[in-house]
Amino acid sequence: MSYASDLSQNLSTTLATLTPQLVQSPSPSASPSSTNLTAAATGPARAAPSTEAIQDRTAQLRNALAKLHPKHAITPKALAALIDDVFPPFQGLDALPLSSSTESAELVTLAQLAISSYGAVLKQLMEEAAELGEEDDWWARVESDAWQTGVFLVQSTPSRFISLTAATVSRLREITTAALHNHEERPSFLSLSTYRRAVPPSLFLTSVFPHLAAGTDKVEDDFGAVASTDESSEAGPLLTASRLTKKATRSLFFLTLSPLALTRQEIAFRRAEIRKARENLATRIGDLTLAAAVCEPSKGDLNLATLLSNSQQEQTIPTIANIKSATWTTILHLSQAISPSSSPSTLPTEVPPTPSDVAHSLSYLLTRTLPLHTKLTSQALEPLRRPPFLTRAWPYLLSVPVVTLILGRTVYNSRETLWRWSLEAGETIRSFLVDWVVEPVRGILETVRGGEGTGMTLMGKESLKSDLQSLERMVLDFGRDEYKLSEAQLAELGTRVREGDLTAVLKAWEQDIKSPIRSAVAGSLIRTLLIQVQKVKVDVALAMDGIEKMLHSQQLTFGFVGVAPSILVLYGFGSWARGMTRRDGGKKKVKEERRKCWMTLRQLDLLLSPPRQLPSPASPALTQGLLLLSLSSLRSYASSSQFPSQDTQLRTSFLEDVRALEDEGARAEGEARRVLLKRMWRWGRALEWTV
Repeated sequence: MSYASDLSQNLSTTLATLTPQLVQSPSPSASPSSTNLTAAATGPARAAPSTEAIQDRTAQLRNALAKLHPKHAITPKALAALIDDVFPPFQGLDALPLSSSTESAELVTLAQLAISSYGAVLKQLMEEAAELGEEDDWWARVESDAWQTGVFLVQSTPSRFISLTAATVSRLREITTAALHNHEERPSFLSLSTYRRAVPPSLFLTSVFPHLAAGTDKVEDDFGAVASTDESSEAGPLLTASRLTKKATRSLFFLTLSPLALTRQEIAFRRAEIRKARENLATRIGDLTLAAAVCEPSKGDLNLATLLSNSQQEQTIPTIANIKSATWTTILHLSQAISPSSSPSTLPTEVPPTPSDVAHSLSYLLTRTLPLHTKLTSQALEPLRRPPFLTRAWPYLLSVPVVTLILGRTVYNSRETLWRWSLEAGETIRSFLVDWVVEPVRGILETVRGGEGTGMTLMGKESLKSDLQSLERMVLDFGRDEYKLSEAQLAELGTRVREGDLTAVLKAWEQDIKSPIRSAVAGSLIRTLLIQVQKVKVDVALAMDGIEKMLHSQQLTFGFVGVAPSILVLYGFGSWARGMTRRDGGKKKVKEERRKCWMTLRQLDLLLSPPRQLPSPASPALTQGLLLLSLSSLRSYASSSQFPSQDTQLRTSFLEDVRALEDEGARAEGEARRVLLKRMWRWGRALEWTV
């Protein structure tokens, strides 16, 4: 909810609580003076109204109040239509109240309509000021970036050329008319000297950059003064020197300015004018909201805001006459706010005799004065706004066909190469996905599903067992043949072999190696050697079995390590694609909103900081208006989805602090201002408002 809606809702609620006492209070029309004035003004008295007519009028007023529900915004046009419906114009005697109680109900209804009009006008002014703030921010971004400044210069080239052409045609017409009037030879339009004479450097620049008109006029005036002084002098050399100096000075003045520098000056000029207009609107907003500070209760010029605030603070009930006077004062304040050219002395200060007359003035304010203000403001600020869409888009729209033609021709000429590249790229992508993503992931899934029984193998499952049994048989046969061992001794020997102990074979090997030739021919040297070869084969099989078990235990880890680079490549590509398709994503918007809130806090700090010793300090109305405009952005932030918390209590507390700063910020002094600012800065830290 905006500040205007919030203020009008509070005033409307306060008035609604006082309505039963106000309608029952005596009406000023019941006094003899009022009755005599009405009779004298209208002629013969009309017939006494019936009870049914009074009830119908009361029901009509009640229906009008029901349409002014504070939670629903109502436009000025709809509000004026409602006023004309309740108080139709050109009624004559029918415009007079039917009774004292009916007049009281009409005045209360009119006060509610005035409060709604107060909120509508205030909202309109704040929206206009907020729009100007957005325009200033747009020009600030263009001014701060050299590239955007150059783009704006290119975008505005057609309008500058049109302005220069119009100025040239006008000057050529003037020169031709002057030549015909002085019976001189008509200048040739094919001669370059004619255009140099028609469009001097000063006129050229002021036509292309209109903001230089004021400064150029001043320079030209100075040159004219020097020229007139020289012409009045009798010294010929001095006259020649002054003319040469004037020409050199003018050339140096214009040659030292580059197009980009002039464009930045134009943007700065527009920003200055926009800020001036925004401060003007802020002053009007401040005048409306600070009306209570300038009203003098002793003179009875209280408006509705002041009257209802005093009534709520002092626990008093105003009279219906006070409501009528405050309603008219509110209309006067609104008229002065949106029509600053009208002085208070030219406005009627006396309260109209009937509620219908007051209603007609309020309707005229909404249907004539407010639209006229909007129209004049829009016309005055139209040259200062950002260029229209077509002006900003024409370079891009013009370049699209050229770029499309060039790209199309390039693509057509290289179609075979591009087709081959596309096929190769598709095959590369397919191979990457299949070989480096799909197959590794499938292997991981099979490993998870099959456990240790799946995956790579270094040797057969029965290879180690068969090698060990073969070694055992070879040793047992050797012991039976060489040592003539019994069955019990052979069983013991087999046990030692399974444990890896080949002592018996090694002892025979040691004896045979002493006489290797004889043992090789007639002994057991070759047999013991083959047994040791088998033992080495068993040892190798045991080592391979251990390695295989280790690989099986770490197979899932190896699978994830192998597929991790491919997953990282896919994630990086997905992040890049998402960033390309969502450049204005949520994070960027949140960051921008937080930056705006931080800048708003800085503006509030500058507004409410102790004033410097300036020759012309800012008026309280201007300070209040700028304060409300700055806080309106915080209100919008609190009601938007960018607010970092969905906690209703936190949002309500934040809005309460904003309202406290709206109500007391401009009127507070010293320590009170610092307390309010510190409270808002604490919100900045809590909500992470950073630049």
